[in-house]
Amino acid sequence: MNRYIAALDRIVVLIIGIALVVAGAYIIAWDAGVRLIRTWVSRLDRPTLLGIPEQPWWHWVLTGTFVFCVVAGFGLLYLNLRLRRARAITLRHAQSGTEISVDLGPIADGVAAELAHLPGVRAAKGRATVDRGLPTLSVVVNADPGINVVDFTTRAEDIASTTRRNLDGSDVAVQVLLHLDRVDAAQ
Repeated sequence: MNRYIAALDRIVVLIIGIALVVAGAYIIAWDAGVRLIRTWVSRLDRPTLLGIPEQPWWHWVLTGTFVFCVVAGFGLLYLNLRLRRARAITLRHAQSGTEISVDLGPIADGVAAELAHLPGVRAAKGRATVDRGLPTLSVVVNADPGINVVDFTTRAEDIASTTRRNLDGSDVAVQVLLHLDRVDAAQ
C-alpha cells in the first residue's frame, strides 16, 4: 500500500468516526435531557420530516446513496488489496559507469528457490511488489512445524543480505515470511 491510499483510508475512517461520535454525543445528550438538544428537536417541523420518505425523490436519493457507497467500498477494497508490481530497477556500476536494468521478479523467484532448499522447508514462493513505495522481494515460505527457526532465520538473513549486496545501489527490501504448517497436518 502506498502512502496516498493509506491517507485516503485514514480520511474515510476520520469522516466516519466523526459522524459516529457526533451521533453518539447527540443520543447521549438527548438521553441526559440536555435542554439545547431538546430545544433543537422541538423546532423541527415533524409533519414535513416524517413525510420525506413519501416524496417521489426519496427512493432516488436512497438508490444513489447505496450505489455510491457500494462503488466507493469496492474501490477502496481494490486499492487496498491489489498488489503493485515492482518495476525493473536500474543498477549502475561505479567504476565503468554502465547501467543495467534488472527485473525483480526472477530475483524473487531465485531467492525463493534458495530458501526452498533449506532443511524443513516444504515450499517457497517469491514475488516482487511495491510495499509503501519501496520495491520489495517478498518470499513466502511454508515449513514443517519442527523446523529450527533460529537456524532458518540465520540462513534467510544471509540469503537476504547477499541479495541486497548484489543489488548494490538500489533501494530494494527483502522480506521473508515464514508460515509453519499445523502440527496435526504434519503427522
